[in-house]
Amino acid sequence: MILDSFKLQTVIIQLRYADAFELWDRAGMISRRLSTIWPDLKIVEGQPQQQTLRGKGVDIQTGLKQSTISLLGAKSLEQNKVQKVKETFEVWREALELHIVNRISTRATYSKELPTIKEANAELIALNLTRWPTSKVFDQPIDAELNGIDIQYRFEDKSSFSLLRLKTEQIQYEVDLDPEWVEEPEIRESKKRIIIDFDRGLLGSVDADNFRMDDWIKGYQHILRRDIEKVIKVQS
Repeated sequence: MILDSFKLQTVIIQLRYADAFELWDRAGMISRRLSTIWPDLKIVEGQPQQQTLRGKGVDIQTGLKQSTISLLGAKSLEQNKVQKVKETFEVWREALELHIVNRISTRATYSKELPTIKEANAELIALNLTRWPTSKVFDQPIDAELNGIDIQYRFEDKSSFSLLRLKTEQIQYEVDLDPEWVEEPEIRESKKRIIIDFDRGLLGSVDADNFRMDDWIKGYQHILRRDIEKVIKVQS
């Protein structure tokens, strides 16, 4: 299973709905209830259109037209986190009086780090999802350090969609610290990695009253693991 060699990085759950004007009267109550679910939440932004709360490994945005939970880390889909996401959805459903939702989606990104971007490109090419040129193209060398691969598959009908993306990337981290307090005030690091990005959602009129968020997330994980290698095998 290809996912077994990757590490979960982020999970984003998002709802979109018709204008929920109840937010204007209930923003404080929503924040208090969410803080009981995620005890270390602090408010970082409060505006008429949206309020943002942030805690360790989680950002929660409650908005007039959409609301989002962003989770960070390898444990983002463990049972205790799924339960908290379920309870957060129930707060939104009740406080914003959501009976119909126009879209519900979950997006997860997985990464695998490699010593060089060349090795990351080679590993992704070896999956036979695309054809890499064997000679110089567009006046560019085929083995340059900044080369990358970005492959995307989209499957969609009127009621749902699934978007699978595989890419290589090189991320640079640069941090300057106060030399008065640290011996090494400059931090320069980079990561070379393969990313698997899977976004799946429901479209149209979703019955929020009977929607079970925990079952949705479990189904999301099951479908990804069941079908990702079907896509790869079709191309091999």
